[in-house]
Order: sequence, then C-alpha cells, then structure tokens
Amino acid sequence: MVTSTLIQGRFRVEMPVVMASGSSATVSVWPEGNGDTFMVSDDGCALFEITAGAFSEQIFRRVAVERCERYGAHFDGGSMLYLRVSAGRLRGAIVAMANLIKEVVDLTLERSLEHKVRQIDADLWDKLERTFGPQSVEKKAIILGESTAQHEFSAVVQTQSGVVAFDTFSAHGSSINSAYVKMADVGRMDFPPRRIAVTKRLSDIGPKLNLLTSVSQVIEISIENRVLQQLADAA
Repeated sequence: MVTSTLIQGRFRVEMPVVMASGSSATVSVWPEGNGDTFMVSDDGCALFEITAGAFSEQIFRRVAVERCERYGAHFDGGSMLYLRVSAGRLRGAIVAMANLIKEVVDLTLERSLEHKVRQIDADLWDKLERTFGPQSVEKKAIILGESTAQHEFSAVVQTQSGVVAFDTFSAHGSSINSAYVKMADVGRMDFPPRRIAVTKRLSDIGPKLNLLTSVSQVIEISIENRVLQQLADAA
C-alpha cells in the first residue's frame, strides 16, 4: 500500500518496502526549478535506520557509495541518497529509491555484524590462549552435528576435563538463530563437546537468550579468565 503526504513542499511517499526495524521505506520527492526535474531522495531515512540500531556509520557511507553507483544515484557524503530525474521517470525513480534504501540498510547491517563478530572472535581467541595456552586452542574449528551437518565454531579448546566448543554471536536475530542451530545440533551427538556461546552483552539479547541457554552455557566476552576456566571445566 503506497501512501503520500505533502510536508513543507515535499511529498513523502511511504512505500511497501519493509526495513529491518519493521518500518516502511519513505521516499521524499520535490520539484526543482520550473518543475521539469524532480529530486527523489531518502531524506536521511537509511542513515536513521542505521543510527537507530547503533550500527556503523562508517560502513554505511561505504555501502551508500557502492550501491548508489549501481542505481545511477548519488550520495551526498553525509546522510542523503538521491536521484535527479525528469517528470517522465518519476514513478520508476521512486520505486528504485525505495529498493536502494532497503539494500543500503540491509547490507550495512550485514557488514556491521560481520565486523562485530570478527572483533569478538579476535578477543575470544586472545582470552582463550591466555587462559588455556595457544597449543590448546583450535580456531575456526569444524564440528559434525547429529544431523551430519558441518558447523564452524569460533574455537575448540582441549581442557584437562575434555573438549569445549566456543562460538561467538551478536544480538542480531540471525546470529542468535545460527548459534542456536549449531549448538543444538552438536548437543544431540552421542558424546557432545561442552558448549559455550559468547557475546558482547547479555542484556542486548532479549527473550531469545532463553533459546541459547537451553542448549549451551552463555557468557559475555568480558568474563574474567579465571572464571572462564572454571566454567569450561564445569560446563
């Protein structure tokens, strides 16, 4: 369902394109000069989605430049994506801008999450090597689940009392679901390794934390090394 409102000389067109936050993509349109050309812009809509979710503005700007080139659109270097078109191209430009907004937001979220996971992986490896010794830590280890699917864990550690599989995850729904699936599948093996899921802040996870606690121990990356060792031995 497409709706539009006129606000201070600009038409704000709400498109049936759902963003990650659940809101709709909003496109702003206004005439230039004598009305022969029109500006079609996100008017900062994409950046608002990014900042509202506390994702990386730096990554947003790189993605905005990249995706605008594909659409023949422009990025002002700050917050606005835009197209300048003739009246005959206006309808198609509005549709294109709505799709561009969604692509920029979705790709920024994806890359931001990848960056966060890479960082927390590095922090985890450092913590594990300091706690158990470098020779005991296997990074990016593959474990076969009960379903015979191969799952990549952030690290596997050989402790005095057995093998412990660690996997990092972010607060994003897809990351939580991925961690749950691999933990649950590996946990159904006849002789499963102990499993510990690691995230930045437990308070960010919300209700889905219960999913992970049902199949693994869940900790914050800031946990003290001595406590980590105790949990690994008792997990």
